[in-house]
Amino acid sequence: MSDSQTAQRARRALLVMPGPGLVRAARAAGLEVWAALDHRLEVERGVREELPPERILRVDFGDTAALRAVLADTARHHGIGHVLYLPGALTGGAPAAAEAVARELAEDRREREGAVPGLPDAAAMRRVLNASGISAVRAEEAASVAEARALAEAFPLPVVIKSADASGAWRTEPVRDHAALAEWAGRAVAGRYPGPHLVEELLTGPRFSVETFSVGGMHLVAGITAEGHTEPLSEEDRAGVRATVRALLDLAGYESGTTRTDVLITARGSRIAASREPYGNPARRPAGSVGPV
Repeated sequence: MSDSQTAQRARRALLVMPGPGLVRAARAAGLEVWAALDHRLEVERGVREELPPERILRVDFGDTAALRAVLADTARHHGIGHVLYLPGALTGGAPAAAEAVARELAEDRREREGAVPGLPDAAAMRRVLNASGISAVRAEEAASVAEARALAEAFPLPVVIKSADASGAWRTEPVRDHAALAEWAGRAVAGRYPGPHLVEELLTGPRFSVETFSVGGMHLVAGITAEGHTEPLSEEDRAGVRATVRALLDLAGYESGTTRTDVLITARGSRIAASREPYGNPARRPAGSVGPV
Protein backbone atom coordinates (compact mmCIF):
# COMPACT_ATOMS: atom_id res chain seq x y z
CA MET A 1 0.00 0.00 0.00
CA SER A 2 1.37 3.44 -0.98
CA ASP A 3 1.99 6.23 1.53
CA SER A 4 -0.94 8.19 0.07
CA GLN A 5 -3.30 5.24 0.52
CA THR A 6 -2.11 4.76 4.09
CA ALA A 7 -2.71 8.44 4.82
CA GLN A 8 -6.15 8.23 3.22
CA ARG A 9 -7.14 5.26 5.37
CA ALA A 10 -6.03 7.12 8.48
CA ARG A 11 -8.38 9.99 7.67
CA ARG A 12 -11.45 7.85 6.96
CA ALA A 13 -13.80 6.75 9.72
CA LEU A 14 -16.97 4.68 9.85
CA LEU A 15 -19.13 5.87 12.75
CA VAL A 16 -21.67 3.42 14.15
CA MET A 17 -24.96 5.01 15.28
CA PRO A 18 -23.51 8.51 15.64
CA GLY A 19 -25.51 11.55 16.57
CA PRO A 20 -25.29 14.75 14.54
CA GLY A 21 -22.82 16.28 17.00
CA LEU A 22 -20.28 13.50 16.55
CA VAL A 23 -20.60 13.56 12.76
CA ARG A 24 -20.18 17.33 12.75
CA ALA A 25 -17.15 17.19 15.05
CA ALA A 26 -15.50 14.45 13.01
CA ARG A 27 -15.95 16.36 9.77
CA ALA A 28 -14.74 19.60 11.37
CA ALA A 29 -11.61 17.70 12.41
CA GLY A 30 -10.93 16.91 8.75
CA LEU A 31 -12.08 13.29 8.71
CA GLU A 32 -13.92 11.66 5.84
CA VAL A 33 -16.97 10.14 7.48
CA TRP A 34 -19.38 7.29 6.80
CA ALA A 35 -22.26 6.46 9.18
CA ALA A 36 -23.94 3.13 9.88
CA LEU A 37 -27.47 3.60 11.23
CA ASP A 38 -30.24 1.25 12.32
CA HIS A 39 -32.69 0.94 9.43
CA ARG A 40 -35.57 0.73 11.93
CA LEU A 41 -34.94 4.32 13.09
CA GLU A 42 -35.40 7.58 11.25
CA VAL A 43 -32.15 9.25 10.21
CA GLU A 44 -31.69 12.40 12.27
CA ARG A 45 -31.87 15.61 10.31
CA GLY A 46 -28.43 16.71 11.47
CA VAL A 47 -26.85 13.54 10.08
CA ARG A 48 -28.62 13.96 6.74
CA GLU A 49 -27.38 17.53 6.52
CA GLU A 50 -23.78 16.54 7.22
CA LEU A 51 -23.40 13.48 4.97
CA PRO A 52 -24.36 12.63 1.39
CA PRO A 53 -26.84 9.74 1.06
CA GLU A 54 -24.21 7.33 -0.28
CA ARG A 55 -22.26 7.63 2.98
CA ILE A 56 -25.25 6.76 5.18
CA LEU A 57 -25.65 3.00 5.60
CA ARG A 58 -29.06 1.71 6.72
CA VAL A 59 -28.36 -1.61 8.45
CA ASP A 60 -30.36 -4.17 10.43
CA PHE A 61 -28.82 -3.74 13.89
CA GLY A 62 -30.86 -6.68 15.11
CA ASP A 63 -28.80 -9.08 12.96
CA THR A 64 -25.32 -9.13 14.51
CA ALA A 65 -23.70 -11.19 11.75
CA ALA A 66 -25.14 -9.01 8.99
CA LEU A 67 -24.10 -5.82 10.79
CA ARG A 68 -20.53 -7.07 11.20
CA ALA A 69 -20.40 -8.05 7.52
CA VAL A 70 -21.66 -4.65 6.35
CA LEU A 71 -19.18 -2.78 8.53
CA ALA A 72 -16.26 -4.93 7.39
CA ASP A 73 -17.23 -4.78 3.70
CA THR A 74 -17.75 -1.02 3.80
CA ALA A 75 -14.37 -0.45 5.45
CA ARG A 76 -12.66 -2.71 2.92
CA HIS A 77 -14.40 -1.24 -0.15
CA HIS A 78 -13.79 2.42 0.76
CA GLY A 79 -10.37 2.05 2.36
CA ILE A 80 -11.63 3.12 5.79
CA GLY A 81 -9.09 2.79 8.56
CA HIS A 82 -11.24 3.19 11.66
CA VAL A 83 -14.58 2.11 13.09
CA LEU A 84 -15.75 4.25 15.98
CA TYR A 85 -18.73 3.63 18.23
CA LEU A 86 -20.00 4.56 21.68
CA PRO A 87 -20.97 1.43 23.66
CA GLY A 88 -23.80 3.27 25.40
CA ALA A 89 -25.44 4.06 22.05
CA LEU A 90 -25.71 0.40 20.99
CA THR A 91 -27.76 -2.53 22.26
CA GLY A 92 -27.93 -6.28 21.75
CA GLY A 93 -25.14 -7.74 19.65
CA ALA A 94 -24.28 -4.45 17.94
CA PRO A 95 -21.40 -3.49 20.30
CA ALA A 96 -19.74 -6.89 19.72
CA ALA A 97 -20.07 -6.53 15.94
CA ALA A 98 -18.62 -3.02 15.94
CA GLU A 99 -15.78 -3.94 18.27
CA ALA A 100 -14.86 -7.01 16.19
CA VAL A 101 -14.44 -4.90 13.05
CA ALA A 102 -12.63 -2.14 14.96
CA ARG A 103 -10.15 -4.73 16.25
CA GLU A 104 -9.63 -6.17 12.77
CA LEU A 105 -8.84 -2.72 11.38
CA ALA A 106 -6.51 -1.96 14.28
CA GLU A 107 -4.63 -5.23 13.73
CA ASP A 108 -4.40 -4.53 10.00
CA ARG A 109 -3.05 -1.07 10.75
CA ARG A 110 -0.39 -2.48 13.05
CA GLU A 111 0.71 -5.01 10.43
CA ARG A 112 1.15 -2.24 7.85
CA GLU A 113 2.63 0.47 10.06
CA GLY A 114 4.39 -1.52 12.79
CA ALA A 115 4.82 -0.28 16.33
CA VAL A 116 3.67 3.27 17.08
CA PRO A 117 3.62 5.15 20.38
CA GLY A 118 0.84 4.01 22.68
CA LEU A 119 -0.25 4.74 26.20
CA PRO A 120 2.48 4.32 28.84
CA ASP A 121 1.87 1.97 31.74
CA ALA A 122 -0.01 3.10 34.84
CA ALA A 123 3.01 4.19 36.88
CA ALA A 124 4.70 6.06 34.04
CA MET A 125 1.50 7.85 33.10
CA ARG A 126 0.81 8.95 36.65
CA ARG A 127 4.35 10.34 36.90
CA VAL A 128 3.80 12.35 33.72
CA LEU A 129 0.41 13.66 34.85
CA ASN A 130 1.61 14.65 38.32
CA ALA A 131 4.77 16.29 36.99
CA SER A 132 2.68 18.39 34.61
CA GLY A 133 0.10 19.34 37.22
CA ILE A 134 -2.65 17.91 35.00
CA SER A 135 -5.02 15.66 36.95
CA ALA A 136 -2.63 15.56 39.92
CA VAL A 137 -3.36 12.66 42.29
CA ARG A 138 -1.46 11.59 45.38
CA ALA A 139 0.44 8.47 44.32
CA GLU A 140 3.48 6.46 45.42
CA GLU A 141 5.31 3.70 43.60
CA ALA A 142 6.42 0.46 45.24
CA ALA A 143 8.69 -2.30 44.04
CA SER A 144 7.33 -5.00 46.36
CA VAL A 145 4.10 -6.12 47.97
CA ALA A 146 5.43 -5.28 51.44
CA GLU A 147 6.36 -1.75 50.34
CA ALA A 148 2.96 -1.24 48.70
CA ARG A 149 1.21 -2.42 51.86
CA ALA A 150 3.21 -0.04 54.04
CA LEU A 151 2.45 2.86 51.70
CA ALA A 152 -1.25 2.05 51.75
CA GLU A 153 -1.24 2.06 55.54
CA ALA A 154 0.41 5.49 55.54
CA PHE A 155 -1.97 7.18 53.05
CA PRO A 156 -4.36 6.34 54.94
CA LEU A 157 -7.03 3.94 53.68
CA PRO A 158 -9.05 3.75 51.50
CA VAL A 159 -6.73 3.67 48.49
CA VAL A 160 -6.44 2.20 45.02
CA ILE A 161 -3.57 -0.20 44.33
CA LYS A 162 -2.51 -0.75 40.73
CA SER A 163 -0.21 -3.69 40.10
CA ALA A 164 1.52 -5.34 37.16
CA ASP A 165 0.78 -9.05 36.91
CA ALA A 166 3.07 -11.73 35.54
CA SER A 167 2.09 -10.94 31.93
CA GLY A 168 2.88 -7.24 32.34
CA ALA A 169 -0.78 -6.20 32.40
CA TRP A 170 -1.83 -3.68 35.04
CA ARG A 171 -4.72 -4.45 37.38
CA THR A 172 -6.59 -2.02 39.61
CA GLU A 173 -8.13 -2.84 42.97
CA PRO A 174 -9.79 -0.53 45.49
CA VAL A 175 -8.71 -1.29 49.06
CA ARG A 176 -11.08 0.20 51.61
CA ASP A 177 -9.94 -1.17 54.96
CA HIS A 178 -7.21 -3.15 56.73
CA ALA A 179 -8.92 -6.49 56.11
CA ALA A 180 -9.11 -5.79 52.36
CA LEU A 181 -5.45 -4.71 52.37
CA ALA A 182 -4.41 -7.98 54.02
CA GLU A 183 -6.43 -9.95 51.45
CA TRP A 184 -4.83 -8.01 48.59
CA ALA A 185 -1.34 -8.64 49.98
CA GLY A 186 -2.07 -12.34 50.28
CA ARG A 187 -3.13 -12.59 46.65
CA ALA A 188 -0.15 -10.55 45.49
CA VAL A 189 2.36 -12.63 47.46
CA ALA A 190 0.80 -15.77 45.97
CA GLY A 191 2.15 -14.59 42.64
CA ARG A 192 -0.79 -12.94 40.97
CA TYR A 193 0.64 -9.41 41.17
CA PRO A 194 4.45 -9.49 41.39
CA GLY A 195 4.64 -5.74 40.70
CA PRO A 196 5.69 -3.05 40.38
CA HIS A 197 2.82 -1.41 42.25
CA LEU A 198 1.24 2.02 42.40
CA VAL A 199 -0.68 3.19 45.48
CA GLU A 200 -3.05 6.08 44.86
CA GLU A 201 -5.66 8.03 46.76
CA LEU A 202 -9.17 6.75 46.11
CA LEU A 203 -10.93 9.31 43.94
CA THR A 204 -14.59 10.06 44.65
CA GLY A 205 -17.22 11.87 42.62
CA PRO A 206 -19.35 11.37 39.51
CA ARG A 207 -17.60 9.08 37.04
CA PHE A 208 -17.63 9.40 33.26
CA SER A 209 -16.24 7.31 30.42
CA VAL A 210 -14.65 9.39 27.66
CA GLU A 211 -14.16 7.92 24.18
CA THR A 212 -11.51 9.56 22.02
CA PHE A 213 -10.34 9.02 18.48
CA SER A 214 -6.85 10.24 17.54
CA VAL A 215 -5.41 10.78 14.08
CA GLY A 216 -2.04 12.43 13.51
CA GLY A 217 -1.91 13.67 17.10
CA MET A 218 -5.34 15.31 16.85
CA HIS A 219 -7.78 14.05 19.49
CA LEU A 220 -11.50 13.98 18.78
CA VAL A 221 -13.62 13.52 21.90
CA ALA A 222 -16.34 11.29 20.49
CA GLY A 223 -18.49 10.97 23.58
CA ILE A 224 -18.75 11.43 27.33
CA THR A 225 -20.93 8.80 29.00
CA ALA A 226 -22.05 8.90 32.63
CA GLU A 227 -21.54 5.76 34.69
CA GLY A 228 -24.33 4.86 37.09
CA HIS A 229 -26.96 7.32 38.22
CA THR A 230 -25.03 10.51 37.58
CA GLU A 231 -26.39 13.97 36.93
CA PRO A 232 -25.62 15.42 33.48
CA LEU A 233 -22.44 17.46 33.28
CA SER A 234 -22.56 21.22 33.05
CA GLU A 235 -20.96 22.70 29.95
CA GLU A 236 -18.10 23.97 32.11
CA ASP A 237 -17.44 20.48 33.49
CA ARG A 238 -17.70 18.93 30.01
CA ALA A 239 -15.09 21.39 28.75
CA GLY A 240 -12.88 20.51 31.72
CA VAL A 241 -13.20 16.78 31.03
CA ARG A 242 -12.37 17.24 27.33
CA ALA A 243 -9.35 19.40 28.14
CA THR A 244 -8.05 16.95 30.75
CA VAL A 245 -8.28 13.94 28.45
CA ARG A 246 -6.69 15.76 25.52
CA ALA A 247 -3.87 16.88 27.80
CA LEU A 248 -3.31 13.29 28.87
CA LEU A 249 -3.01 12.11 25.27
CA ASP A 250 -0.71 15.00 24.34
CA LEU A 251 1.55 14.31 27.31
CA ALA A 252 1.65 10.63 26.37
CA GLY A 253 2.62 11.49 22.78
CA TYR A 254 -0.38 9.51 21.59
CA GLU A 255 -0.73 9.90 17.82
CA SER A 256 -3.36 7.48 16.50
CA GLY A 257 -5.99 5.06 17.71
CA THR A 258 -8.97 4.88 20.02
CA THR A 259 -8.80 5.37 23.77
CA ARG A 260 -11.28 5.08 26.61
CA THR A 261 -10.57 7.21 29.69
CA ASP A 262 -12.36 7.15 33.04
CA VAL A 263 -12.67 10.61 34.56
CA LEU A 264 -14.11 11.63 37.92
CA ILE A 265 -15.39 15.09 38.79
CA THR A 266 -13.88 15.66 42.21
CA ALA A 267 -13.88 18.66 44.52
CA ARG A 268 -10.50 19.55 42.94
CA GLY A 269 -11.76 19.30 39.37
CA SER A 270 -11.48 16.60 36.68
CA ARG A 271 -9.22 13.69 37.64
CA ILE A 272 -8.23 10.74 35.46
CA ALA A 273 -8.75 7.34 37.07
CA ALA A 274 -7.87 5.08 34.14
CA SER A 275 -7.06 5.16 30.44
CA ARG A 276 -6.74 2.28 28.01
CA GLU A 277 -6.86 1.31 24.37
CA PRO A 278 -10.08 -0.73 24.19
CA TYR A 279 -9.03 -2.64 21.07
CA GLY A 280 -5.56 -3.39 22.44
CA ASN A 281 -2.26 -2.72 20.76
CA PRO A 282 0.08 -5.72 20.92
CA ALA A 283 2.58 -4.07 18.58
CA ARG A 284 3.12 -1.35 21.16
CA ARG A 285 3.85 -3.54 24.21
CA PRO A 286 3.21 -7.04 25.58
CA ALA A 287 -0.37 -8.20 25.06
CA GLY A 288 -2.76 -6.87 27.66
CA SER A 289 -0.28 -4.58 29.36
CA VAL A 290 -2.00 -1.30 28.54
CA GLY A 291 -3.29 -0.67 32.02
CA PRO A 292 -5.31 1.82 33.97
CA VAL A 293 -3.83 5.14 34.92
